[in-house]
Amino acid sequence: MIKKKQIIIVITILIISCFILSLIIFIFSNKIRNIDVELHFDENKAYRSIKVQIEIGPRIPGTNESNETIYYFVQKIKDINPNITYIIQKFDVKSTDCQNLLIKINEKEDDIVILGAHYDSRAKATKDNEDRDKPVPGANDGASGCAVLLELARDLYKERNNLDCQIWFVLFDAEDQGEDEGGYGIDGWNWCEGSNEFVEHIDDFYDSDNENFECMILLDMVGGTNLQFINEQYSTSSLVDEIFEIGRELGYNKEFPTFPYTSSVTDDHVTFAEKGIPSADLIIKFWDNPDWPYHHTTNDDIDHISKESLKVTGRTIEQFIYNNYLDKNWNTYKGNKPWQTDINALDTELVIFFGIIIASLSGLIIFVYLYRKKTVRDQIEKK
Repeated sequence: MIKKKQIIIVITILIISCFILSLIIFIFSNKIRNIDVELHFDENKAYRSIKVQIEIGPRIPGTNESNETIYYFVQKIKDINPNITYIIQKFDVKSTDCQNLLIKINEKEDDIVILGAHYDSRAKATKDNEDRDKPVPGANDGASGCAVLLELARDLYKERNNLDCQIWFVLFDAEDQGEDEGGYGIDGWNWCEGSNEFVEHIDDFYDSDNENFECMILLDMVGGTNLQFINEQYSTSSLVDEIFEIGRELGYNKEFPTFPYTSSVTDDHVTFAEKGIPSADLIIKFWDNPDWPYHHTTNDDIDHISKESLKVTGRTIEQFIYNNYLDKNWNTYKGNKPWQTDINALDTELVIFFGIIIASLSGLIIFVYLYRKKTVRDQIEKK
């Protein structure tokens, strides 16, 4: 028979162990210190860029609106400098013309950092309660990441002579048309068609003998209200951890929580990670989320975009670049580079599931103990 004292000891040990583990995680999650540098990312310009993309219309692959969006991106880059290199990669998905856009700055450097986002918007609002056949505006799911990249391109171009890395900005088409619980965006399409196409032909865009990919950071749904990023598990953990710590050092503790929700998301970064490039997906919990319930609905519009969220995302990535690549003799920053360590954590759903199982078993043990104790007492009283 299990004694009450033994049960109390086991439960006490479990509670103390959880507390110690949490304390260790908290202490070691704050080891990175940002360099002291002025950040210039302008959330107001990023917000206006989202509005322009929305005003163009649904950026469905193969449409005039999709072509107009690429034209808008190119014009924004030419406004920075007409000589900036850009490449339009054309491909087709089920006979539909699609196109990715690659923008390069600081090409004199051999180490390449890739910053990516998708610009297509979903053809059908498959999670909408009423208008499932209407297109998704895609203010957050697509336009926000692109807007942040365009503004980062402006800021980082100004600092290019002080950076010892080349930066690629890649805007992917055909990411968001796969099948969710409400159906396809476009019938028969897979997710991430554009990024898969890009990586398949990535050797066409760089000199593999002399140039090297450092990392890839994907921005997806980064501008919505109530921003809070998750710990995405297809990502390289040491890269994600560093970005989170940089964000927290900037004071963005709500957006980069110490104990983030953990899950795996199929997104544009996965194909880069599979190629061996350290990759990170900055993304929110877009399912069953009362704080941002607009995923794949007609309500993914400008009314649910936050300038503060754009600022948090843009300045965190700007700080990441300066921390690791600002070529100044006073820059002694030490992060997790080269981001080879990749440790997968249990998805939050699994942790909750196992927690329920443990709690249930503990309750059952206590119930059996008390029941048997009562039975013995009753038998003694009958005697």
